Amino acid sequence: MNKYCMHCIYESLPHDIVTFPSQAIIFLEGQPLEYVYRIKDGLIKMNRIHPSGDEKIFDILGPGDYIALLAVLQNKKEYIASAETLTNVSLVRLSYNNVIRAYESNETFKATCMHCAVTRSTMFQNKLFQTNNIDTEEKILATLQLLANKFGVIKGNIVEMELPFTQTVLANIIGIRRETLSRKLSKMQENNIIHVNKNSYTFDRL
Repeated sequence: MNKYCMHCIYESLPHDIVTFPSQAIIFLEGQPLEYVYRIKDGLIKMNRIHPSGDEKIFDILGPGDYIALLAVLQNKKEYIASAETLTNVSLVRLSYNNVIRAYESNETFKATCMHCAVTRSTMFQNKLFQTNNIDTEEKILATLQLLANKFGVIKGNIVEMELPFTQTVLANIIGIRRETLSRKLSKMQENNIIHVNKNSYTFDRL
């Protein structure tokens, strides 16, 4: 998970380090937006709860990624999604006001930062949205391909990936039921489309 900006002004701001255990809530959608976070270690899922009560995961963030930066730059006053840890995490915590002052301090940086924040916040979600109109097996493979950009290793035309979360989380990201994912993965293994061993996945690159 490489950072887009290697010399980001926010890295020089006053901050503190906070830690959370696995499966902890960092903040909830609708809570007052007080901090921006940069992930030092660990993984975090960003999600929203639909009126039906179903969870929709729309991104997985890891070291170097910022949380809630775009919302601050867009002058939001509340968090627009919830953040929950998938592993133990260590975060750099920056105050809302310090981030805004740094953002407004330099016009060149301001333009670059907004582009970077939008790109980082929407790239995965937009590609995931594009899988909605394909069949379930193709959607599973397309989503795994997206996740492989963060967690996988490509060897020739083969992708090898160890996901640091369960198939329940994977099913939520894909937007299908856990039982459906398990059934489809079993069928795909029988057809030699993919090999699955717990949270390890091997498949041909799309």
